[in-house]
Amino acid sequence: MDPQGRGREEAGKFPGRGGVSDDDPAPKAALEAKWKGPAPQILQYLDYRDFLRDYCAHRKSVDPDFSQRTFAREAALPASSSSLLPAVIRGRRQLSQNLRVKFGKAMKLGEREYRYFDLLVQFNQAKGMTEKNFFFAQLAKFRSSRARIVGETQYRFFSKWYYSAVWNYFGIDQKTRHPGVIAANILPPITTAQAEEAVRLLLELGLIKKTASGYAVAERHIYTEKNVQAMAARQHIQELMAMAAEVFPRLPAEQRQYNALMFSISKEGFQAIKDRIRSFQEELREIIDRDRNEDRVYSLTLQLFPNTKAPT
Repeated sequence: MDPQGRGREEAGKFPGRGGVSDDDPAPKAALEAKWKGPAPQILQYLDYRDFLRDYCAHRKSVDPDFSQRTFAREAALPASSSSLLPAVIRGRRQLSQNLRVKFGKAMKLGEREYRYFDLLVQFNQAKGMTEKNFFFAQLAKFRSSRARIVGETQYRFFSKWYYSAVWNYFGIDQKTRHPGVIAANILPPITTAQAEEAVRLLLELGLIKKTASGYAVAERHIYTEKNVQAMAARQHIQELMAMAAEVFPRLPAEQRQYNALMFSISKEGFQAIKDRIRSFQEELREIIDRDRNEDRVYSLTLQLFPNTKAPT
């Protein structure tokens, strides 16, 4: 735990650590990873492509002769379809219902495991947030599943901006217990009831603990699986962007930093900027982790979006 007892939001498995992001880097290729330990369990995954990659790595570890052609044969696919597996893992191909059945049989998934796999594929391939929320709720019904464990923690935490604000507040003030005082120190203002709600949730999730005089951060990091992150991040980021507009006219210039830039650039330049933003976030994290004697909680949002339609 940080000597200062500070809270940090981390995006596990994501390059932009120190917050949430709706960016989604491509998965690793099939059969690249080395595998040690027992066979991977589908219920512990929130991305079916990660499971397929780990399944292949495990099969390779116990059967050196295992190959993409082996999998194609076990899935009752023609030999010419042996490239389908790596294409799916890399995100270049999706799994239709028919292919989901064939893949499930090839991996000898039980009835319960196959139902989870089938829902997981639909969750990962869903386009809209309504669809994603629906399938995630179905996944979370599986007892001991990764979806249930992750969903009960991260998704709730990122559902309201002031949960994070109160969590970070206890990193700079461990001597305040009264919800009214906590609420009065948050910007934009929140109600006493909202402060009480945040404290209850943070205690329930084990992110803070009671002390003799107030509360302290008990868990320094909260890791967000990339698929839950995609859902939670959008709500969280939208709230923070709305908040940025709300506090802009209220705060003097010396207490804030607002910048805007509009420009034209190539596809390659756009990707280069995204990479630089990720590097910048890493640099910020280092500054934050080295900092001591903090006295305020801040929010930082970065947006990059097009203002013209894509070329045809």
